[in-house]
Amino acid sequence: MKVAYLAENVGAVPQPWRINSDALMRQTGLNIGNLAFWYGARLLFDAELHLVGWHTKPNQVPADVSALVIPAANFINESADLSQLAELVRGLDRPVFLLGIGAQAESEDRPPQVKQGVIDFLKEVSARTPTICVRGEFTARVCEQLGITRTTVLGCPSILINPRHDLGRELARRISALSAGPLAIHASCVKHSLQSVERELVRLARLNPGSSYVVQRPVEFIKAALGEPLNDEENRYLAQCTKFMGFGADQEAFTNFLSTHLYAPDSVDGWLQYLRRFSASVNTRIHGTVMSVTAGLPGLCITHDTRTRELAQQLRVPHLDVRKYIESRYSLQELFAQSGFDGKAFDENRAQTAATYCGIIEALGLKPSGQLLALAAGPASIPQSAALAA
Repeated sequence: MKVAYLAENVGAVPQPWRINSDALMRQTGLNIGNLAFWYGARLLFDAELHLVGWHTKPNQVPADVSALVIPAANFINESADLSQLAELVRGLDRPVFLLGIGAQAESEDRPPQVKQGVIDFLKEVSARTPTICVRGEFTARVCEQLGITRTTVLGCPSILINPRHDLGRELARRISALSAGPLAIHASCVKHSLQSVERELVRLARLNPGSSYVVQRPVEFIKAALGEPLNDEENRYLAQCTKFMGFGADQEAFTNFLSTHLYAPDSVDGWLQYLRRFSASVNTRIHGTVMSVTAGLPGLCITHDTRTRELAQQLRVPHLDVRKYIESRYSLQELFAQSGFDGKAFDENRAQTAATYCGIIEALGLKPSGQLLALAAGPASIPQSAALAA
């Protein structure tokens, strides 16, 4: 069985040491976090992949593909025009597995005003699938307002990367035993409402020896850390970010901070392995949080828009809003206590999510993977060796 798979790769940039930061961004869809759900979606089913891109024409896809799989993220936003993807879906005319799609907005009372191409895409997909897998309740409501009613809320497939059935209970154990140590900070969200939070995260990275500042974007931060040349526009943006992050006009000090602390992942496996050295993770990036908990690391997401809120709630990962984070920011233990994380509920939600994915995948005529079936069935079906390795 072969499927067309919309992604630049399946979670690993090939030979990253041979490319510069601009190429890294292109191969990660302009956000390194995309690696997480490209990788996670691939683990859900057994089939040969044929990678396709946004500009792929239907006649460029092999005739023997059985379905089109689209791991998605912020596809429903005001700037997106999905007309080309609608044409691919229409022209290919195969069953479509669309998962993880979300509506992007700063607040739930202001849904995005989307272009016709987004509506056309959703309608073409809806005609070829039993259900569209959306990331949260907000996105489901937006889809309904656009005339798309067959949706299932399942979060992001990246939450199922780790096959360990008791991952949540292990996270709860580690949270209860939290102690001082190096932190993994997934941050660099440059927007006004987050300035105090982002400055605090920089302070945390500098205050705790051995801590890391993990950057998914913007590219200017990665270029500065690696000593790559920046053009005039990039230099102006970096100067603005220098002030935003609390360094005033001292761009050299900010660049030194990035050179010392920045880590830019280029593969999911490398990312997860890297995270194992830290004591905890505090983030404004939702996929940084998901990768942290996937690695068994206590990870907290500071939610600040519809995307982070609906995903954190649906995935049951530890999270706090900006106000609660600021109130408890001086105590890591208090931050996690305030999040109310429930390891048992987290595990049950993952099992239910896996079971729901199994049904959708089978309805599409595809074969669920052994890992997905094991997660859906519960602890008895997972070999002890696999659980220990996870």
